[in-house]
Amino acid sequence: MRGESVLRQNNQSFLTYLQAVPNARKFLAGSYERQGKEQASHKAYKNSDRFCYFLEHGKTFLAAGRNSPATLQPVLLFYGLGHLLKACLLVRDPDYPPSTKVLAHGLTTRKKKKQNYSFLQDEVKIQPNGLFAYACSTLFNCSPFQNDKTNMDQLLRLIPEMSPIYHWKGSIPLLEMLAAGDTAVELPLKALDGHSLTERKLKQRFSRYNFSNWALEDGKVKIALQEPLVPYLSHPFYFSSTSHHFYTSLSRDAMDHLPEVMIHYIVLYNLSMICRYEVEWWMDLHQIRDTEDYSFVLAFMEVTAAKMEKMIAAWLQSENNAGS
Repeated sequence: MRGESVLRQNNQSFLTYLQAVPNARKFLAGSYERQGKEQASHKAYKNSDRFCYFLEHGKTFLAAGRNSPATLQPVLLFYGLGHLLKACLLVRDPDYPPSTKVLAHGLTTRKKKKQNYSFLQDEVKIQPNGLFAYACSTLFNCSPFQNDKTNMDQLLRLIPEMSPIYHWKGSIPLLEMLAAGDTAVELPLKALDGHSLTERKLKQRFSRYNFSNWALEDGKVKIALQEPLVPYLSHPFYFSSTSHHFYTSLSRDAMDHLPEVMIHYIVLYNLSMICRYEVEWWMDLHQIRDTEDYSFVLAFMEVTAAKMEKMIAAWLQSENNAGS
């Protein structure tokens, strides 16, 4: 049963289904009608070609990225994700783009890297306008401005498939919560010892979700959710596409107000900028490999190339399921 649930959520064939214009038109019309948009059928007819093109272009960029040398992958994967996000935005906003303000990336980073530069400590600043902020608010109903900047280490720690690299470094960034499809959580209180994640903070993270029971018994926190968490769409609980479990950060100041797909967007943005404008450092990273950054960059590129379409498919399926 659990395996079937995960399969339904991760079924990337839905992206293929939506690439046919009649299917896209029906999907868009249903979404617009549920949102109460005026002239839903007309706007679905008008947008169906664009929607299909965004999907196809995004998937083409991703395929090219997967088959390209590691030194070129960030640019191709970043633009692939950007086009897939635009397809999603067209589902929620039939008039996308509403203005030229949302056409920029919505992020900035230091162009000239400092001496003794570290990718893990490199910062990206979130801008009030642009695709990033618009996607956060329109697709995920979350504000990106809890912090106006973040570093790569804070973001990579939230991606479950990056945990093995951190473990080898001697760090445990995430706490395993529950398997996909489960509604019962049992956490030993000692698992929180030595970390800044307290029971109070944990309760805040669950505040977005309905639970029927929260109790402290036999040295454990016992939580009963009314419904299972949705893979890829239940931040601050992040879903692993390999273990099929949800995890949450052990850090109090984690950037876990962001959905995972937007975390990938920030990291890919930064890597694509480095790839294009810091060519000497970028090529040294791949040729000389004299910094730990190489392992983290390589691991992230492997994860995002394999996971990106699954996250987008999950979002699109959730929109489709809303009308079931």
